[in-house]
Amino acid sequence: MRFAAKSLIVVALLAAAPAVAQQDPPTRVGRVAVVSGELGFHGKGETAWSKASVNYPVATGESFWTDPQSRAELRVGSRSIGLAGNTQIDIAKLDQEVMQVAVPQGRIDLRVRTLLEGESIEIDLPQGAVWILQPGIYDIDSGGGDQPERIAVFEGSARFVGGTLDVAINAGDAAVISGAQTLTASIEKATPDEFTKWCRSRDFDERRLAASYHVSPQMTGYEELDEYGSWRRAANYGTVWYPRSVPMGWIPYRDGYWSWVEPWGWNWIDVEPWGFAPFHYGRWAQIDGLWGWVPGDYAPSPVYAPALVGFLGDPASLVTAAVDGALTGWFPLAPGETYWPWYTNDPRYITALNSGIADPRNLGARPAGDPASANLHYANRRFATVVSQQTFAAAQPIGRSALPIADRAAQHARVTAQAPSRPAGGLAAASGAGRAAASAAAVSPRAAGVRGGSLERAAAGGRSAAAMSGATPRVSRAAPRFAAPKMSQAGAPHMAAAPRFARPASRMAAPRMAAPHMAAPRMAAPRMAVPHVARAAGPHVAAPRMAAPRGPVAHLGGGAGPHGGGPAFHLGGGGAGPHGGGSAPHGGGGGGRPPGGGGGPHGAAGGKGH
Repeated sequence: MRFAAKSLIVVALLAAAPAVAQQDPPTRVGRVAVVSGELGFHGKGETAWSKASVNYPVATGESFWTDPQSRAELRVGSRSIGLAGNTQIDIAKLDQEVMQVAVPQGRIDLRVRTLLEGESIEIDLPQGAVWILQPGIYDIDSGGGDQPERIAVFEGSARFVGGTLDVAINAGDAAVISGAQTLTASIEKATPDEFTKWCRSRDFDERRLAASYHVSPQMTGYEELDEYGSWRRAANYGTVWYPRSVPMGWIPYRDGYWSWVEPWGWNWIDVEPWGFAPFHYGRWAQIDGLWGWVPGDYAPSPVYAPALVGFLGDPASLVTAAVDGALTGWFPLAPGETYWPWYTNDPRYITALNSGIADPRNLGARPAGDPASANLHYANRRFATVVSQQTFAAAQPIGRSALPIADRAAQHARVTAQAPSRPAGGLAAASGAGRAAASAAAVSPRAAGVRGGSLERAAAGGRSAAAMSGATPRVSRAAPRFAAPKMSQAGAPHMAAAPRFARPASRMAAPRMAAPHMAAPRMAAPRMAVPHVARAAGPHVAAPRMAAPRGPVAHLGGGAGPHGGGPAFHLGGGGAGPHGGGSAPHGGGGGGRPPGGGGGPHGAAGGKGH
């Protein structure tokens, strides 16, 4: 139901709620779909690299990096972004209208199955920007050193804009962009190689998926549902998806862990390969003794939620075992029950979150954990999960830590919409130290290469101010860290403003391919060896060797890439000054003192830049 349907009473209730976030969080989010080897990431506002696991959300402001021997794939709705080894990408912007990804180093494979009306897809490279004009398959290499940038189009069409170049690239062609201050372009035949074949082997044909008839292809994670479950209709619920092969006693929001992700705060990270869509959209219901996921009415542009749960106001009153310390508890919301986000009180956003699964005209009152909340009807409250706050905040696996609860007491437990606060100081920094704590016990001193095996002595590596300098930042050996990715030291030329091109009306059908999936094992805390990071003087840094994550991600230090060791990609290009010179698509061009002059399509045309 559209926003206009909500009543003045609902608006008044929402306006009375406690103020939290000032801006609406992103409604469109991607996820980590495949990790073959090691994938590092850091979130918005962070400088330290952490280890990513499958189903970690991909949102604006995040950065991801594969080590030289690894590959990974991110998915945003029906779109796929494959990362070759030694590749770094920055999610510059991701919403319902724009997908803007910077590739300061390495190579990506982009599969665009649908280009929505008015949607813009932009890939920013050190020397310019690539605009995707049609659905298709694109292989984009950022070059670096003495290697040129290369944009291959296997299906679709694209355009490269950089410096004085404006190059159209058609299906079957590859544009090779050479030069530093003066760019030149040549057209070759697009030729697949082993990396592109690896990416195609993970393709899926959405025309063969039943899921696309029940949920929008813009719902991230929808492509996994057919392989791991089945669709059936149920009275009072409509279409329901039932997972296959879940163990006896399985309960939603128990087989995974919590991680602090800006701007929402606590996000649920499920360990199942299918565990993204059913935990961030829709609701869960027990139907004839089976758990089923109810997506609700078809929504063309579904809105992401960090976890569709209610929290318990008095979890200690439910526990039947003797425990010390504070506890946290939650339960899955059922169809018709309102989800109240703890991170915003915007009426339009809250209505959009509940549209199609709860009545936006009758959202009710936000539960506050008071005695009255014990009398509110919640169908799944007796399936609550309770753990210690330490387990919750330290990104530890929940299932093996869940405490026994009294069923009768759970049915009348107090409910609150407020999630636990982010821990401070020694408990865990949630998105950082909490992940280190989760894995510290699993790392032996010998394997870690540090005395005492402590991961708590990690010094966060900041972003280097020496943009394009090629200098290797100092990296503490006290904690596992990703080697800092590096970029070409050549200054980038001035760029003309990138035009918004008209898109052809035609849409290209996806090829028929099998839909292979990677099954994610049930994982314990990650066991990682601390790498020895070489302080190389050249443009390449020794790659870390770390064990694959076994559930929660582990905190790693570091902090280079486009904001340290490499160029400040969205602040400035090459040339003089950390924020000046060159023509990075989102920074100034030219030289001069910071913040530098010149321009890219999103920067100043000359003078000081921005």
